[in-house]
Amino acid sequence: MKNTQRQRGFTLLEIMIALTIFAVISTLAWQILDGAMRTSSATDASAAKLNELQRAWSLMERDFFQLQARAPRNEPDLFLQEGDAVELTTLNGVSGTVQLERVHWRLERGRVYRDVWPVIDSPADVKPEEVPIISEVKSMQWRFYRNGWQKSWDDSAHLPDGVELTLTMENGDTWHWVFTTPGDMPDAAAAPQPAAPAAENAPAPDVKS
Repeated sequence: MKNTQRQRGFTLLEIMIALTIFAVISTLAWQILDGAMRTSSATDASAAKLNELQRAWSLMERDFFQLQARAPRNEPDLFLQEGDAVELTTLNGVSGTVQLERVHWRLERGRVYRDVWPVIDSPADVKPEEVPIISEVKSMQWRFYRNGWQKSWDDSAHLPDGVELTLTMENGDTWHWVFTTPGDMPDAAAAPQPAAPAAENAPAPDVKS
């Protein structure tokens, strides 16, 4: 008689167990991958937001540090504040030259803008270039320092000595920045004129006895 070798395959139960194990491993792997992707996305978003804030802080620091007592020809205010917006004159270096620049910081629809006029003495109907700086901003509050902190600024003839900004983001974060300004630069005192040197061999004054 010939010995018949029987082949033994997997049972249905074994296949079901293997598929279940594979499904569990796949689910765990997907959860790990999804968590890593979410963490990476959150990190990238946080880095982008931090870059926005750093850029805004740098621009504001430059604008306020170089604050100039110069109003546009069609506007009397040196430094103007209206609600959550401020308008001022600062310096800007373009192509190696330094020139006056009129800027306007404001909050509109959750975004902070830095508006820039092409020329400080532009006609009244000329619109500034609107440059978005920070997004997802809930509120923007200013304070100004001159002989004490003030919540508003209505002194058109003077400049504040310091500016404070509080930004509240839509996610609840709060940023508190304080900037110093040149304030009202004192006028240079007239230099004393040097005394005229005594003339050599000048005749002595007559003395009457």
